[in-house]
Amino acid sequence: MTDLSSEDNPMVDIAADLMAAKMDASKMTHLLRIGAFQMEVAPNENIDVRAFFNETLDKLIAAYGEKLLEMDIKTAMQNQLMHG
Repeated sequence: MTDLSSEDNPMVDIAADLMAAKMDASKMTHLLRIGAFQMEVAPNENIDVRAFFNETLDKLIAAYGEKLLEMDIKTAMQNQLMHG
């Protein structure tokens, strides 16, 4: 009888790679959260995160105005389930 740990399991390797990538990404991401809106950016040398977030915020305010600051958890959760 052999146990699973002695066999090569590609799913274990994939899961390990995914976890390593998530840990690396979490160290280098920036999060913008306003009301129910959330955006995460992993910057590189071509992205000025502050300028990018300011531009995004300006566009959101232009599109939604004061409603941007309203937090509707029920709608946010439904959208997350549908799109994410």
